[in-house]
This record gives sequence, C-alpha cells and structure tokens, in this order.
Amino acid sequence: MPYTKVSEKQIYYEEYGSVNKPTVLYLHGGPGESCLTYSYQAKKLGEYCHVISFDQHGVFRSDALPENSRLSVNELVEMTEQMRIELDIKSWIPLGHSFGGMLALIYAHNYPDSTNAVIYDNPMWSALHTARAIAEATLPSFEKANNTEQTTLCKEILQDGISAKEAFEKSMSIEMNDDVRRHCHVIDTDSYNAYINEHIEDPQVPEECWGKFIAFRQSLFDSEDFYENYLPYLSDISKPQLLIVGEYDMTCGEYERNYFSEHAQNGTLEPFAGCAHLSWFEEPQKYTETIARFVLSLTE
Repeated sequence: MPYTKVSEKQIYYEEYGSVNKPTVLYLHGGPGESCLTYSYQAKKLGEYCHVISFDQHGVFRSDALPENSRLSVNELVEMTEQMRIELDIKSWIPLGHSFGGMLALIYAHNYPDSTNAVIYDNPMWSALHTARAIAEATLPSFEKANNTEQTTLCKEILQDGISAKEAFEKSMSIEMNDDVRRHCHVIDTDSYNAYINEHIEDPQVPEECWGKFIAFRQSLFDSEDFYENYLPYLSDISKPQLLIVGEYDMTCGEYERNYFSEHAQNGTLEPFAGCAHLSWFEEPQKYTETIARFVLSLTE
C-alpha cells in the first residue's frame, strides 16, 4: 500500500489519473470515515483529473493517534499542506465531503497559493448550523409521532443562545428511527451496502485498523476549533468555489446554502434533486460530470 510521511506520521494515500491533469484532493468526512468507500468514485474522476485521496492521520490505514494525544482541526489542515509538499504537487483542488468540507474550506482560506479552486460536497462548515439543520429536518417527524422527548431535544437545539458544542452534542442524540429516516430521505442501508460489496475491494487490513476512528473522532470533538463557525471564510476565498449539495442533505442546511449563495466569491451552487448526504453514491454519473466540468473549466 502507498504511504507518504507527513510530520513523522505514515499517511496512506491513493492516486488516480494522469499527473498532467489538474489535481483534485479528496478529503473524507466522518470524522474518521477514511477514503475507502470513495475509491470507486475517485477512480471514475481519475478519467478526467489527477486524484489524490487519503486516510487522515489517526484513521484506518494511516498511523493511529498516540495514546493520550490530541489532534485539532487545524492540525489536520496543516498536515494536508505538508502532504502536498511531500508529494511535490504545486497546487491542487481540495474536494471535501461532510467534515472534509470544513477541512477544504480552512485549507483554501489558509493556503490560497496552494489552491486552484475548492469543491464542497455536502459540507459541514459550522457545528452549530449543522446541528440546527439536523434538528430542523427531523423535528416534523417527531412532532407528527407525538415523540415529546425528541421534539423537546430538537427545539432545544434550535433555541437562540445555545453554544455550538452543546447543540452539536445534543444533535448526536437525535434518534434516526425508521420513520425519521423515511421522512428525511436518509440513505437506504441495504442499497449502500450492495454498492460497497460491488465496487469496493476488501482492504485486507488488521482488525485494529477499523477501530482507529474512535480515538480520532473523540479527539476532534474535544478540540475547540471543531466548534468554530467557518462560514465567514467563504467570502475571503477568491478562487472558484463549487458547492454540491443534496436536496435532503442534513449536514449543509438551508442557512448554509443561502450563506454560500450570498457570500461566496466566484461561487457555483449545484443542487442534486432527490439526493441526501451521499451524492456520489445516489447520482454517481451526475456527480462525476459536475466535478469534471468544473475542474476542466479552470483550464479554459
């Protein structure tokens, strides 16, 4: 398996397509999801672009976090820039899914000279606004079912003055039962598993790799910068910005979509009708074509 050393850590990465084409860097979400499930889509994008995807430090095939260590959002961003240097890539286009969208936004803001453009795929830019988007989406289902406990929980998240950390922690307790999943058009688990079984090869890694994300995720949840609101960064980025967002996505809600439309310089919004959080799984051809068209337009 290919690895590169970043800040004395072994980082697993994958590479697709010709190095003579624009480079797209895939930043996975989760936090702690790994790039494994994206590998088939990365291969498809590799027909049009040079694609790099990797497991973030502390995740799956990359080095685990040392015991009792701490990792912040901004440290992950800094490691991403160090990886660019190690791989000898002059500049690239960060493509962040979900939590990876936060990393992509911060990266493009902090390293403008290393960024040709930036792509957000159902991103999380603010823990507070993501928590509120989830509460807004699920609340009608709980009210209809007379679920007092969950209705109260959602309304607490939507209250003015609640902190980002408290709102996010409460949102993690929202019950995604069958009725809620249907109401919110959450991905069908059986269909998703069938996709994985058909398109994703068994990585054949030691059992302990699968559990690394627990420490990784907790470390980020304990980090203050996870709860910052990064939405204002959108107006500071002068490079082209593309937002791909599913009609029913609960991570990037209406507030964030409107904010992007109003404040993102050189921004393009591509809504995916009928999709939720995994546009690359739900509309793979449209997803590939949308990104390829955007990337190739940069060279015209």
